[in-house]
Amino acid sequence: MTAIDRPHLVRAIDLRVGEPLGLTPDLAEAVAAHWRAATAANPALWNGSAFLFEAVAIVDGVFSARARPTNFATLLYRLRVGFERPATAHVFPVAAVTSRDGRLLIGRQGRDGANAGLVYPPSGSFDAMDVVDGRLDPVANMRRELAEEVGLDLDAFPADRRWWALPSGVGRVALVRRHRSALTTEALRAHAVAGQATARDDEIDRIDLVGGADRLADEATVPYVPLLLDLIAAERRDPETLP
Repeated sequence: MTAIDRPHLVRAIDLRVGEPLGLTPDLAEAVAAHWRAATAANPALWNGSAFLFEAVAIVDGVFSARARPTNFATLLYRLRVGFERPATAHVFPVAAVTSRDGRLLIGRQGRDGANAGLVYPPSGSFDAMDVVDGRLDPVANMRRELAEEVGLDLDAFPADRRWWALPSGVGRVALVRRHRSALTTEALRAHAVAGQATARDDEIDRIDLVGGADRLADEATVPYVPLLLDLIAAERRDPETLP
């Protein structure tokens, strides 16, 4: 499995769905105990479908991995506690919607979510709804998450041709594609706030836009976000870096 320890620009994503992830009896019991504790602390958590990933690689500009179906309880244990076997990664897609003046749309996660209080672009992990012809579709996931969380239509924002594969902590990879709005920062914020009022989910409790010069505290966000802001700032300084 290739270690993604720096930003990589890729032209395509290939996430083939494999067999369900198997756990040893001891690991399955540890996952169950952790889930009982997690739901006691936050009863709003839901044990839906999820994926963990093996055979992560980048070859000839293509990011590939094998997606192993599992459940959210196992994913949460992998993220919060970790396990060495099976060796897996958490791979997740992100639509980085930016305003005309290059500021990134972010939302603060509400208190009922697994990432309560953290700020990052509206996004979510893959689930079974993202499977299309035996592969995970990152665009379908981003389209659904943006609509559910902030009531916005992903297709209204032109997308870059390529993606960034960004490390987001040990064994975590964000697949980020930038979507560029023609709206100013204030207009995009107003559009997102209005959309959030009609969104199906209430996962986000605050919307903001941040620029490359803004520094978010490490404890307020997730590791890929500062990298993404640096890339956006670098492009504004040198448009030749445009993906």
